Amino acid sequence: MKRFTALGSFLIAALMVLFLAMPTLIEKNKAAQAPKTNSGNQAVTAKALDEDLKVGLLQLMDHPALDQIRQGFYDQLAKRGYVDGENIHIDYQNGQGDQNNLKMISDKFIADDADYLVGIATPAAQALANAAEGNVPVVMGAVANPKSAGLVENYEKPGANITGVSDIPPVKEQFRLIQEILPEAKTIGIIYNSSETNSHANVALAKEVSADMGYEVKEATINSTNDLAQVAEQLANDVDAIWVPNDNSIASSMPTLIAATDSKGIPVFPVVDTMVKDGGLATVGINQYQLGVDTANVTADLMDGQSPADHPIVFTDKTDTYVNKEKADQLGIKLPDSVLEKASDVNEGGH
Repeated sequence: MKRFTALGSFLIAALMVLFLAMPTLIEKNKAAQAPKTNSGNQAVTAKALDEDLKVGLLQLMDHPALDQIRQGFYDQLAKRGYVDGENIHIDYQNGQGDQNNLKMISDKFIADDADYLVGIATPAAQALANAAEGNVPVVMGAVANPKSAGLVENYEKPGANITGVSDIPPVKEQFRLIQEILPEAKTIGIIYNSSETNSHANVALAKEVSADMGYEVKEATINSTNDLAQVAEQLANDVDAIWVPNDNSIASSMPTLIAATDSKGIPVFPVVDTMVKDGGLATVGINQYQLGVDTANVTADLMDGQSPADHPIVFTDKTDTYVNKEKADQLGIKLPDSVLEKASDVNEGGH
């Protein structure tokens, strides 16, 4: 009888040990069956995945217009729910206008496994596209002519890993503004860097528009900013006004251009308001901040699941008229009331 009592006690103790161990065994079994990520950890939540999203943001160079695009990009991306430092990481880099820098930075983005690449200005977008080799989504920010830049073939369905925003300037409106301010002008000069793809597209459009309006056009090109002063001064001798396309080289060297044209009393009509503030006379320009907003919206669309191959190119069309009253006074040019009524002075608040 004592043997059975001892055996019963042993069985009861064993069952209690097994009972107490069951929760641990169940948890271990759940853990063994849980899905794994590539790193071997348990599956992470959508929010944690968002925190791992890496965006490589490459800006061509320092310039107020490009800086406005970048600010609009950050602000709108946050409004869409993607906040740098909170649920995504934006690695912002500046190429300082150097092709070697652009390539090196682009390659580093790829080596760092960036999930999305965003290029502000044509050369930056081209460098990112070359580095991505079709494997990483690339968003163009402010590319004047994506087709001529070799980035896409179709605006409605890009069909690859590249989509984004185009900033084709309102050239016709810009030349109408020249006509409104300088009704007696007959000859328009155009100056640009011959190596900038985006400039060629703008110049071709400007020549077509100016011919339709009866202007004679004199074209001058530079190979680098070192040529700018001499070429600009020669051009200013032969024209009534100078129009400058969306040219990054000249945008970064406006003081040099303006010194040469001011010496001849010739006004400059650039394509963006920041270049007007740097000494130009007037323009009808695309809102640079809006370009950044549109670029952010495209990027957020891709993060939300859209394919770059199916995302149409966005053409920013929000424009404003800008004048530089101080420059007009300096050159002895009276701005018509019809222009002043619709324009913002770049030397007043907000510009």
